[in-house]
Amino acid sequence: MVLSDIRRQAREALSGKWKKGVLITLVYFAFDLVLGYISSLVQDVAVLDFLVDVATLIISIPIAYGVIISFMKLKRGEEVKCYDFFSLGFSNFARSWKLAGNMLLKLWLPILLYVLAMLVLAFAISFSAATAILSDVSTATVFVSIIGIILAIAAFVYFFVSTLSYTLTYMIAYDNETMEAKDVVEESKKLMTGNRANYVLLQLSFIGWAILTVFTLYIGVLWLIPYMQVAMICFYDVLKENKTEE
Repeated sequence: MVLSDIRRQAREALSGKWKKGVLITLVYFAFDLVLGYISSLVQDVAVLDFLVDVATLIISIPIAYGVIISFMKLKRGEEVKCYDFFSLGFSNFARSWKLAGNMLLKLWLPILLYVLAMLVLAFAISFSAATAILSDVSTATVFVSIIGIILAIAAFVYFFVSTLSYTLTYMIAYDNETMEAKDVVEESKKLMTGNRANYVLLQLSFIGWAILTVFTLYIGVLWLIPYMQVAMICFYDVLKENKTEE
């Protein structure tokens, strides 16, 4: 798989559609800012703050699904408006949560190990701080700290690598409306087997563009996000085509 070809396909797919891609991104960012503003208004009221956080979590999954569908439609030349991700997401509310739930079930072990590792790291930091106050930094203190850091890093890497297997879930779900959620998740894992490194490299290939957005006061992000999203869809399309040929 040649990643430069994937990026070229993404640029070709966006030719004449950059404006729509930017508008989708802009509307999504505006929506996110509104949620953040509402959260800031109620942060001093514990109950309201909790309710807003829960509501944000509940709608974030279908919204994310809707955004992916919008960019898939854009890439494939289908009709889509810059705000359609709301209706596309909420019309698939139950399905998006079923997909997310099945992904979580697949990731329960990495999540558990990561949480445990963070608890060990927190203990190590607290232990180190306590011994430092007592001016009794021993070899055991240093050892516990190092073990905590190593475990946290290892758990994060394991969690990150595990999540890569399910990055295509929403795309597959869009192409297979009748497929069960658990089967969609499994299909994502199958397609990503042997291709996770390529996916990471594709993501990393946009670092230069991300750095350039700094010089545009981050306005360039409005173009970078559609570019990356469509590139990921092109990546998925290539994997799907390769599987069909097999």
